[in-house]
Amino acid sequence: MMDEMSFRRLFNGVLLNTAYVAVTMALVSAAGIAQDTSVIDVSAEAETPVVKVCAIPGTALELAMVRVPATNGQKAFWISQHEISWDHYDVFVYELDKPENEDVDAVTRPTRPYISADRGWGHANYPALSVSHRGAKAFCLWLTASTGTDWRLPTVGEWRTACELGEIDAEKAQEHAWLKPNSKRRTHKLASRKPDRLGIHDLHGNVAEWCRRGKGEDDFVLAGTCYLDERIDCEMIREPVPAWNDTDPQIPKSIWWLADAPFAGFRVVCEALPEKKSEQREEEKPSGEKQ
Repeated sequence: MMDEMSFRRLFNGVLLNTAYVAVTMALVSAAGIAQDTSVIDVSAEAETPVVKVCAIPGTALELAMVRVPATNGQKAFWISQHEISWDHYDVFVYELDKPENEDVDAVTRPTRPYISADRGWGHANYPALSVSHRGAKAFCLWLTASTGTDWRLPTVGEWRTACELGEIDAEKAQEHAWLKPNSKRRTHKLASRKPDRLGIHDLHGNVAEWCRRGKGEDDFVLAGTCYLDERIDCEMIREPVPAWNDTDPQIPKSIWWLADAPFAGFRVVCEALPEKKSEQREEEKPSGEKQ
């Protein structure tokens, strides 16, 4: 039989070996392995979402972008991992950036809201809301001028592609989305629910998102469900109506803000990320829910 001293030595040895393996694996994980993202494998992305973080020149802001692979005739594109936050929209609206070129100064910016547009629900790291499609488009023009890369709102087709590839189980929807049953009829912090299969947060729930439907200058609709909806739905569309701005006391009514549409927000897309290495870096995103 093994005496007590021998048992302790064996037990301690197992602990040391286990700790060594754990530390070694952590170091390998932290170091990371460079991957060729020129060829996109959908099944591989399901396990390891392709996420790159782009800096916005003239600001301290960054945008995390997720690669959406080509499928069913839809070209591959990049979509922002999160809905555009107040942190980002405020810098644009209140001119808190330091433009590095004349093109940025030439962008028309929205008028400042006459009341607190966040409705007291939360500001830092919360989605910008009550934003009209014109305000969302102007933000994209500002991003384009700031980075030298074309940014825009997604088409309805692109948004639905990202939504369908996200593959969220309807029975687990509330783990991924702020909907009527769990939202208390208000928005919540970005990324406070689990991401989808591609690594995108809040594509369902929180705010619905502006998308281009056709070629007309104002042919935009809100895609997806918001905090007022019972369930997730990749086909959900909201058509803009005058009632979304009924209580705006201004004459004429604002073209930038929607006083009665706190469910209106947006995220952005681009087909190619900024080329300068200083403007983007890869970031590993956890798949678990943030607290």
